[in-house]
Amino acid sequence: MQWLTSAAATAVTILADPYAVLFSALGISFLLLSSVLNIRNLMRDASHDFRPVMTYFACVFVFFFLVPLTVVILRGGSVGLSPWSAGLGLGNWRLGLILTVALLPLSLLGLFFGLRDPALREHYPFSKEAMSGPARFIVYESAYLVLYYLPWEFTFRGVILFSLLALLPHTVPSLVVVVMVSTFLSTIFHIGHPNSEVLGAFILGVIAGSITAITGSFLYVLFHHALVGILNDCVAYRGRVRKQRLGRETA
Repeated sequence: MQWLTSAAATAVTILADPYAVLFSALGISFLLLSSVLNIRNLMRDASHDFRPVMTYFACVFVFFFLVPLTVVILRGGSVGLSPWSAGLGLGNWRLGLILTVALLPLSLLGLFFGLRDPALREHYPFSKEAMSGPARFIVYESAYLVLYYLPWEFTFRGVILFSLLALLPHTVPSLVVVVMVSTFLSTIFHIGHPNSEVLGAFILGVIAGSITAITGSFLYVLFHHALVGILNDCVAYRGRVRKQRLGRETA
């Protein structure tokens, strides 16, 4: 029975610490979204891809946004952690706006190279069925932004990054560690995607993590991340519409 008492004491210790609770919840969320709730698993044996992909987006929203947000709200106050200090606010908005504009050429350059990668063109959008009509495409891209990109940035560039910054000394080496840990985790989550995207995820992770840390907000990198992804889908949708139009003209 001694092991049971020790285990109970350990559990009580973990539950008493907000950061331990937060990272435990994130660990479980990461596990679920990487396994049973993974997009490839949800799409297995499905005759259509729109519903499984939307289900995946909903799962990402629950486990990468609602779950950590709930923990932050309920337990974060005792250690000074709030949704705003986790990057959900505007932070240094003047610097954020300057960097947002300054990074536009880099984002557009990334989009340019991505559009020329056959593997990426085949991979995106997640739901090919979303391109069946303009109304469905708008619904899909709106869900992509709110249910996928927002939770993604909130978890990797928000909660994880700012929690680690609060736990470590306020030094440049600590900032490097925090940015790299956030980048490692977000890059690992891309395994199974095209190789060029995995590389891009690492580069974006370093840049986005650094910007988030110095501005105090992930909203500016959310703009760039979503901009590239949604524009990439729009180009794919436009290409499909053009092919359909040519097909009708030649029929």
